Amino acid sequence: MTTVDEEDAFEAIVIGGGLAGLSAAYRLAQAGRSVLVVERGASCGAKTFTGGRLYTYSLRELLGERWREAPLQREIDREVISMLTDTEAMNVDTTFADPAGRSYSVLSTPLVAWLAEQCEQAGAEIIPGATVTGLVIRDGVVRGVRMGDEELTSALVIDAEGINPLVFERAGLVRRLAREDVAVGVKYLFKLTEEEVDRRFTTSDRRGTAMLGMGAVTKGLFGGLFLYTNIDSVSLGLVVDSDSWREHGHSLVQTAEDLRQHPAVGRYVAGGELVEYGAHLVYEGNVDTLPQLFGDGWLIAGDAAGFCINRGFTIRGMDYAIASGIAAGETAAAALAAGDVSATRLSAYKARLEGGVLADMAKVRGAHHWMAHTPDLFSTYPALAVGLMRDMFTVDGGPLVPVRSTLTGTVKKVPKKLSTALNLVKGVRSL
Repeated sequence: MTTVDEEDAFEAIVIGGGLAGLSAAYRLAQAGRSVLVVERGASCGAKTFTGGRLYTYSLRELLGERWREAPLQREIDREVISMLTDTEAMNVDTTFADPAGRSYSVLSTPLVAWLAEQCEQAGAEIIPGATVTGLVIRDGVVRGVRMGDEELTSALVIDAEGINPLVFERAGLVRRLAREDVAVGVKYLFKLTEEEVDRRFTTSDRRGTAMLGMGAVTKGLFGGLFLYTNIDSVSLGLVVDSDSWREHGHSLVQTAEDLRQHPAVGRYVAGGELVEYGAHLVYEGNVDTLPQLFGDGWLIAGDAAGFCINRGFTIRGMDYAIASGIAAGETAAAALAAGDVSATRLSAYKARLEGGVLADMAKVRGAHHWMAHTPDLFSTYPALAVGLMRDMFTVDGGPLVPVRSTLTGTVKKVPKKLSTALNLVKGVRSL
């Protein structure tokens, strides 16, 4: 048994003041445990940018009905799947009268800053502008953190550093992030008026649009675009597989610029003021490549643990960050109450996750490999889809072509029909 030392400065220390770390700290503070959050940025949320989409079930689990007070942007009621060539696009555009699973577009900075306030009100302490340079490890047990020459001891540490958990990596607790398990995301944030967002997306009452797309915008390589409407801005960007991108040597900056100028996409942000621009790593491994999630005196949550799923038509990360933070905080609080922070006791964290994020990741464990090894998804199929629509709607005075003939003509253009059909079946199963 690894016991709690009453002389510790804190019962728990959380590295990182993002969604995962703050969710863990909030649960610990609610349980009456002394918890410190160490955040490298000048304030919680200062290092994040633009944002994306949050499925709010996790926020509701964390805060109850107070989740409605959070500074969210627009409720997503319109889903657009886009397949693009260099100049054209075919969209599957669906609007729901009553979205079954609530989700909102969010801007990360205000949301994270607000959640930090909730943590402090619950009793957690936050130190911004401080960098954890190492761990205090005694007899193989994590007993706190180092910040330069200063040591802060604790019964346990929760790592929520983000996609690069360098503190735990340097301590040898998790393996180095593998290039094949990550993608690179580029994001723009364009400022518009609320009225202009409504006009461009034909909406009102702060209803929002989410668009995901694939095709020529990633040079035919594994990746895709995303777009989310905020109250008075639009988040636009793309995610590309780092392994295939490195192999082909394309310019990510130029590709992002080509995206914002694409006729089917650029019209949504044209004339908007560019207020933010940046890049970010995105975990795209699978449940088999996740790091160790717990040990004597420590847990790891959120992006640091690799909790992210990209299914092509949905991207989930923020909800898993909050959900894993809740699980980490509750596991830690129970272990502290029992006076036992051993790996055996903290293994309850993984058990909690097996009914949620780990089960989800297990179901789609083959998705990344399938998409990475099916280049037709990002070149041939979008071109076929756009071509089919063009043929169906072309009226040039020539003989009328029956729909069946148009469809048959498109099918004839599919290369290697049998292997293509089998590959699509694999894809459906993996997603």
